[in-house]
Amino acid sequence: MSVLKKIGLCSLAVLLVVGTLFAAGSKERVTDQVELSLTYATGDPLTKEKTHEVVLAFQKAHPEVKIIENLSLSQGAYLDSLKTLNAADQFPDAFECRDTPVFVRAEMLAPIDQELIDLIANPIPIYGTVYTVPYVAQTPNGIIYNKALFEQRGWNQSPKTYAEFIDLCKTIKASGVAPLVAGISDIWHLGFLFGNSWASYIGVQNPDWLSDRYQGKVKFTDSYFEDAMVQMVELFTHGYVEGGFMSTKESQCVSVLLAEKAAMYYCGTHVFAQINEADPDFEIGWFPLPDVDGNIKLIGGATPNGWAITEKAASDPAKADAFKKFVTFFLSQEQYAPFCAATGQFPTTKEKMVYDVTGPMATVLEAYTTYPSTLNWNQGVGANELPPGFRDWTYKKLQEAMMGRISVREALQAMDTEWEVQARDFNPTRGW
Repeated sequence: MSVLKKIGLCSLAVLLVVGTLFAAGSKERVTDQVELSLTYATGDPLTKEKTHEVVLAFQKAHPEVKIIENLSLSQGAYLDSLKTLNAADQFPDAFECRDTPVFVRAEMLAPIDQELIDLIANPIPIYGTVYTVPYVAQTPNGIIYNKALFEQRGWNQSPKTYAEFIDLCKTIKASGVAPLVAGISDIWHLGFLFGNSWASYIGVQNPDWLSDRYQGKVKFTDSYFEDAMVQMVELFTHGYVEGGFMSTKESQCVSVLLAEKAAMYYCGTHVFAQINEADPDFEIGWFPLPDVDGNIKLIGGATPNGWAITEKAASDPAKADAFKKFVTFFLSQEQYAPFCAATGQFPTTKEKMVYDVTGPMATVLEAYTTYPSTLNWNQGVGANELPPGFRDWTYKKLQEAMMGRISVREALQAMDTEWEVQARDFNPTRGW
């Protein structure tokens, strides 16, 4: 039984099968196709759509490979979807791998072929070996806002300190519009706002904070960590987030913004394309959130997440070759540049992807190359990896604070207690 079976809660899996493929220019069915099942995250509808388009283009160019898109429709986190597929014996041959160290320790992944590693600018090894080909780089999150509405109301479009940002929220709220929308029904979505507090108070200053936590040098109840969480939670308890946040999904946030039910949305650049598709006339504004001292620290950079192939699939030379062909095709100029442009993502390849970067995306790129950045707390590897279930446990506990059921202090005390429990079974500073 795999580690995923041991740690996962099972639910029914859903298998979506792409229709029978035909060789280009031929009405004869290809009889010697190699089948490669493929799974990727579906939380962002546009990225899902554009990934599917690349799959279709690949199959047209490579009729000798049949891609079976094996997508779970789990309502939980992406890892839960994969655990569901695994428990139903439908785990894919290849997949977009997040929580990569979990799969490495489960001995489910094959090392990435050197030819694929050579395509990537900053491959990230896990315990000394590269197991993923990065899908996209982590782009900075920031405040996405309705520029026309801001100009019409005379609202501040470039707060210089966090206090100025809160003054802006108060002004917007007084006008009868919710300052922010957040899709907290998707538990992972809370990671965007958490990431801002993490970068501002913790991650940039101490990239090894989690390693220090394993060793007992720091605690969640430390004053600066408490300040970070208070800052985030008060956005909710003070009414600066649209009231339906606990039932709002990320996929609904753009429509709330376009309907002017909320003036701002703290999220990643993938949202730009969703907005443009839904309303080409919507004028997007963007600014990074400053900290209390007026400094800007961003979430961003290369991550260990990306395309991976299972050890089982890689043992089949035909499947291994199909995976190499697919990833090479995905990262080609003809496919990857339009993909990044359409989804508002930054590429990971050594080859420079040529596409236009204008408007708010150019503003983001300028910030990305100007200010210090860090990865979010759940993206660390080695001694800085979270216990596998701790992120979602924490976000659910913080939801209780956001709804006023417990204080931030109580949430942090519970985090310290839970950490000690989970770290007994998982501690990378002492070999897990």
